Amino acid sequence: MKKYFHFLSIFLFTTSVLFGQTDTVNFPTDWLGEWTGDLVISTTQGQQMNVPMILRITPVADRYTYTIVYGEDTPENTRGYFLQAVPDEPGHFQVDEDNGIILDDYFIGNKLYSRFEVMGSLLLSTLEARGDQLIYEIISGAMEPVVVTGDTIIAGDTIPPVNSFGVRVQQRAVLTRSGEGVDK
Repeated sequence: MKKYFHFLSIFLFTTSVLFGQTDTVNFPTDWLGEWTGDLVISTTQGQQMNVPMILRITPVADRYTYTIVYGEDTPENTRGYFLQAVPDEPGHFQVDEDNGIILDDYFIGNKLYSRFEVMGSLLLSTLEARGDQLIYEIISGAMEPVVVTGDTIIAGDTIPPVNSFGVRVQQRAVLTRSGEGVDK
């Protein structure tokens, strides 16, 4: 239990130090425009597929479009979403898929995170600015733990159970802004 409390105290200290810091990026304004690249889909067996990808972020009324095109730029390959800030919650955004599904996203340290479960799969989606590129990544695997460890007592310390989850698929694209983007 002592090790657990040591870890928890370090985590809380780090969080409290970082919590007061603000990001210098104006998200999503600094990311407006059309971004293109290739989406590489891989498993533990290696690369499985490579698909052209477009990400468009544009302002519209009090929110932003967040449009993803996989493959040829046609209506059937286009996924149109809306990105909107959650009022009074800095760094908290929602992606509305316009079909009853709304995903919560969090902007932390120049990176947009979304974590969700669908049909037994746990997914982590990230979008990160690195220089003049956006790195888009989704990792997924079964919601069922591969193994549960801990859950014991060692030398008087209570060790909590820890679930370990498998990663089965990685989707990753390095995107660059096309043309001049959108005026800010």
